[in-house]
Amino acid sequence: MFIFTFYSLMTIFKNKIWLLVLFLGAIVFCFVEAKGKGDFYIFLSATGDLIKGENFYENKYVDGYHYFYSVLFALLLKPFYCLPFFWLKFCWLLLNCCIYFKLFQMLTKIKLLELLNQKQRSLFIFLVFIFSLRLFLDNMHASQITLVILWCCIYGLYLITHNKPISGAAILALGINIKLLPIVFLPYLIYRGYFKAFAFTVLFYLLYLFAPSLFIGHNYNMSLLKTWLALINPTNQAHVLDVEERSFHGLSTLLSTLFVKNVPDVYALPLKRNIADVSLTALSSLLLITRLALVSFTLFFLKWKPLTKARSAWQQFIELSYMLLLIPLIFPHQQHYAFLFAVPAFAVTLLYLMINYSEMRKQTRLTVLAVLILIYLCVNLKLLLGVYNNYYDHYKILTYGALLLIPLLIWISRKTKNVTSLS
Repeated sequence: MFIFTFYSLMTIFKNKIWLLVLFLGAIVFCFVEAKGKGDFYIFLSATGDLIKGENFYENKYVDGYHYFYSVLFALLLKPFYCLPFFWLKFCWLLLNCCIYFKLFQMLTKIKLLELLNQKQRSLFIFLVFIFSLRLFLDNMHASQITLVILWCCIYGLYLITHNKPISGAAILALGINIKLLPIVFLPYLIYRGYFKAFAFTVLFYLLYLFAPSLFIGHNYNMSLLKTWLALINPTNQAHVLDVEERSFHGLSTLLSTLFVKNVPDVYALPLKRNIADVSLTALSSLLLITRLALVSFTLFFLKWKPLTKARSAWQQFIELSYMLLLIPLIFPHQQHYAFLFAVPAFAVTLLYLMINYSEMRKQTRLTVLAVLILIYLCVNLKLLLGVYNNYYDHYKILTYGALLLIPLLIWISRKTKNVTSLS
């Protein structure tokens, strides 16, 4: 684990002094964050119940939280179960740091950065970093798996679009298996004509789904899968009125707080936030229509014709960033750390702005900058001015920040000047 992490960091930064500083900083940071339980404790608790032969999807851990992840993921942790929890969590956090840096390494290597000079490139990477910092810290503090899922999406799709459909499909399918969120990319693979990758992704997903049967028995695995599917069923009332926790965000939570007066939110502040009061049935229909509208709007970014590859790398960046942005918005039960999926959309918008800044009209520049700053504040006020956290969560400003990225993506998708030349 340590060797892999150190090697990955070395591939990112050429300056060995800065590399050493970053590595030591990561060690100290992970050591501090390894104290306490976090979600990694839930992961291992589910693995412990797996060893006992219990249905861990029916059990609750750490103040009543369910385990929402796959049987395979719980099984993969089994060999490490008896090791000291602190050092296991430390290695898990260090792995997440490694993935975070690896994703930035991929960002620094995109060809479109050649349109920027060295100072602009450094500024671009720095701005993406400070935008994502709060979300990264939230993931680390919660010892979550979001970074792993995001890496499965980005690296899996990178391999698929670079003529490595089998290895890319294996990675993408692993992400889908662990937390189902990357399933939004299956229709994309068909639309873009990656039929081989689609077939292998489905094949690997089924393999990951039923592989645990070889180790825990088929009947036990099927019983777990049945309970898991019932637990994550989006039609559950708990996933319509998605307000069980103050830190929930996304469309289901936002619409519940906007359209239900007495939403059963025990953490709500005594401040009005609803604009209407509708029945649960009407709310469910509204939520479905909104989700379908956002999903259908993907076609705007995909352009015509179907069954063909994207016209340029730039178009592909835009369409994939929109689909990643949809993940924390349309899926229920999304915590604040899930909005790490919004970072690519911010990066794409910022990159276009920096490439074309000098040629934009002053009013356009100021408008886009103002919206980006507003988005940044919606995402990072918790980090900048944490004393008012309860107000940020009460009004779900994180979700508004993510939604504001959509009109910016629409704007840049219609503006391709000076960008497609290197795509």
